[in-house]
Amino acid sequence: ICVDRDQAALDAAEERLAPWRERVTLVHSNFCALDAILDGLGLDGVDGMLFDLGVSSPQLDDASRGFSYRRDAPLDMRMDQRNPLTAYEVVNSYSQEDLERILFDYGEERWTKRIVQFILKAREEKPIKTTGELVHIIKAAIPKGARSEGSHPAKRTFQAIRIEVNGELKILEQTMKDCVRRLKSGG
Repeated sequence: ICVDRDQAALDAAEERLAPWRERVTLVHSNFCALDAILDGLGLDGVDGMLFDLGVSSPQLDDASRGFSYRRDAPLDMRMDQRNPLTAYEVVNSYSQEDLERILFDYGEERWTKRIVQFILKAREEKPIKTTGELVHIIKAAIPKGARSEGSHPAKRTFQAIRIEVNGELKILEQTMKDCVRRLKSGG
């Protein structure tokens, strides 16, 4: 049973798993719906579970999805295109306090307050529509000396926004409880 909220990932799995298709069930859902998925398939439990968390290479490679800070695209970052919340809404409508909480808690961003100040100032002039615009704002907010250290200056901010858009951490605790309960003895 393969569960993914990204239809593109399920389409790729359908192709890759074609030789074993009669033994594979693909489900377009979120793993937080584990109980409902297993109940719907008439299963009391399973022998094992594997969770692949976070963003995937195909999501990063497809610039139109808005996950990558390396290519300009509309601010999106949704793993499931049915999700109404996008990165555009987070960046352009969240309060200063909420943006600071997200960048600090989910991105452990050292320059949280400064980045948020720059975002707020930029969106007063016009909405921030693309990943390229957001990267430009982040680079302007981080002092030049700090930008030359380590990874891309937008990496942590993009991670934080993606986690918020997709509710990635909010669902883990209950999901882990559900999966332990649904794991067969010896599984």
